[in-house]
Amino acid sequence: MATDPVYYQVSFDISPLDPVRDTLIAELSELPFDTFLETETGLQAFVESTLFDANSLEASVHFPFAHSLAQKLDWSITEVVQENWNAKWESDFKPIVVGDRVSVIAPFHEPISATYELVIAPKMSFGTGHHQTTYQMLDYISQADFSDKRVLDMGCGTSILSILAAKMGAECDAIDIDAWCIENSLENAERNGVKVHVWQAENCLDAHGPYDMILANINRNVLLDQVGDYRSKLKSTGSLWVSGFYLSDLDVIKTSFADFNFELVDFTVLDQWVAAKFIISSHETSMGS
Repeated sequence: MATDPVYYQVSFDISPLDPVRDTLIAELSELPFDTFLETETGLQAFVESTLFDANSLEASVHFPFAHSLAQKLDWSITEVVQENWNAKWESDFKPIVVGDRVSVIAPFHEPISATYELVIAPKMSFGTGHHQTTYQMLDYISQADFSDKRVLDMGCGTSILSILAAKMGAECDAIDIDAWCIENSLENAERNGVKVHVWQAENCLDAHGPYDMILANINRNVLLDQVGDYRSKLKSTGSLWVSGFYLSDLDVIKTSFADFNFELVDFTVLDQWVAAKFIISSHETSMGS
């Protein structure tokens, strides 16, 4: 019988919190760290022990920008077995409401009335709506028409985005690189009474497009690397909704996406984190390789 994977929990004590914490999250996201929990004094970051040895962390090497901005940036490391994750989230996970349209609670919370009510048990998966990127994506989705649309959720985490889209009438596929996210996504979809087709992969090459919309709340480097794959899976009238990067990254995202005939039509900013919508331009341009 397979044992539960062991994660490193790195607890950071940060001063000042702004902008050091967000910068640190962005830099750790370039490593295999995939789950973050903001605390009153800083941040807790989690990474599977087989993917990265947290004991080898060096500020000047792994998060130089946060290090240069910080007056104080200390950390300690503990090991967390996956089975302990639920208890941790039960103590830290607070309900949220997005624009009075979407409520997000854990199974142990009392219901919160909203147009769309989501019940999410995150376990070791990213995506509860608390992070600025997920919050903005939920806000975008809740204001759009997803009826009878085909949707692909890249880097789905808990599948919170595709679950909301499915509640709004979409047919949803979801992909994540982490096997644990696949299990968690299926549980959350069942918990919310919707169907989401979920599978484990590093990219969307095996996805059965074309899609009306692709949702990708990942990070800048993955978006830049995979934008061509997203383009190949979209209908000519499709749209690409992305988040997971800073306002300072928007120009490079916009320029790179333009090489694949994507046109920026809207974006929002929350604490310097961006969510953006792209459509396929009506002006034909040569596709990037």
